[in-house]
Amino acid sequence: MQQLTGQDAMFLHAEMHGFPMHIGGVSIYDQRTAPGGIVRFKDILSRFQNRVHRSPIFRRKLKRVPLGLDQPYWVDDPHFDLEYHIRHIALPKPGDWRQLCIQVARLHAQPLDLNRPLWQIYVIEGLNNIEGVPKGSFALYTKVHHAAMDGDTGVQFFAAFN
Repeated sequence: MQQLTGQDAMFLHAEMHGFPMHIGGVSIYDQRTAPGGIVRFKDILSRFQNRVHRSPIFRRKLKRVPLGLDQPYWVDDPHFDLEYHIRHIALPKPGDWRQLCIQVARLHAQPLDLNRPLWQIYVIEGLNNIEGVPKGSFALYTKVHHAAMDGDTGVQFFAAFN
């Protein structure tokens, strides 16, 4: 169990409706470069399942102090569900840049569940009409609550992808 720093707790206290305190990013992958030329969702889940031990962000959630008398603590989530955190969706046809941007904006506008580990990844397929992006490519939209990630934990989190 580790108590949140004052700065990390500030990100929790600053969150309000319409103003979530998470950060996000989009990466686009050409699955033709993968072994066999195809990446399946179950392969992505398996890759993460084998790497969740590499960063504390993946499995820890908040434990609040009764009556809010002190800063919350990070505790291991005994009910961690990887498939809650990594989701698979597709853009409607034709799968253009505008649709990807709208979808990511909608996902980013949704606050993270503060009762679970504070991150989500969306595997987004259907990017078949984006100029310069090979057909069959997919995007990963990643969001992490600012309270859960600082410089060191960010490096651990993103290193787990490799």
